[in-house]
Amino acid sequence: MSIKIIYHVKFHEAKEGKSDFYFSSITAIYNAFTPEEIGIARQTIYGKSMKSGDEVRTKFCLIKKEEVLNNK
Repeated sequence: MSIKIIYHVKFHEAKEGKSDFYFSSITAIYNAFTPEEIGIARQTIYGKSMKSGDEVRTKFCLIKKEEVLNNK
């Protein structure tokens, strides 16, 4: 079994009819949403060196780095 990292983005107000989105990388978050929609620049998140379980809160959302188990 291996561990994969995901980023859970939870918006305070729904976007596209939902508030929870899951991404495989920080770059993927910014391919889907603009820094203005997220409320923080991509470089700022990279600068925080997030570990599993860490979260970043903005005016618009919560970004949490999480581990998921993969059966490989």
